[in-house]
Amino acid sequence: MVGVKNNRRAQYTQGIIQQTVLSLLESKPINAISVTEVCAQADVNRTTFYRYYTDIYDCVASIEKAFVSSLNPLEGATPTQALEHLLTAFYGDKKLSNLVFVEGKTKLLERMQELMRRNGPEPPLIDDYQGTYIGAGLQSILKKWVKDGMPETPRQLTQIIIDTILAKDLDDLRDQVL
Repeated sequence: MVGVKNNRRAQYTQGIIQQTVLSLLESKPINAISVTEVCAQADVNRTTFYRYYTDIYDCVASIEKAFVSSLNPLEGATPTQALEHLLTAFYGDKKLSNLVFVEGKTKLLERMQELMRRNGPEPPLIDDYQGTYIGAGLQSILKKWVKDGMPETPRQLTQIIIDTILAKDLDDLRDQVL
């Protein structure tokens, strides 16, 4: 119905605008995308864009919020299960994954970490330095995975991450160093 907030036409228009922004982010950084360019490609006028978003960054924030709210965290999941669940969500939305891990100028990872803290299992006790190191490594692995076109399944990548965090393949090197 026209005039009703979040009617089908409004949802369709917002979806077209968001898909256009995600498509543009595949080839250029967020700060190089203009509202004019989005409107031309989405075939909407500027007034329509500004009805829903204040700028490109607001549009990206809206995309992120929708993604995080769709994650449906697993109750009582182990950290490994929670990680695989998250990777499966990214695997299903490759354009969004490109935005998060290649563009890297979003707050999506922070929002997801907060969601996992609130709903996930209690993380194992690690100190701040270890947590920082593991977090940075995890982001780098995910970025490489997305840049390479996600060749591994979420389950395979989860195992790679677990093996890497636990330094499974470094036993021989550890013996040489110590």
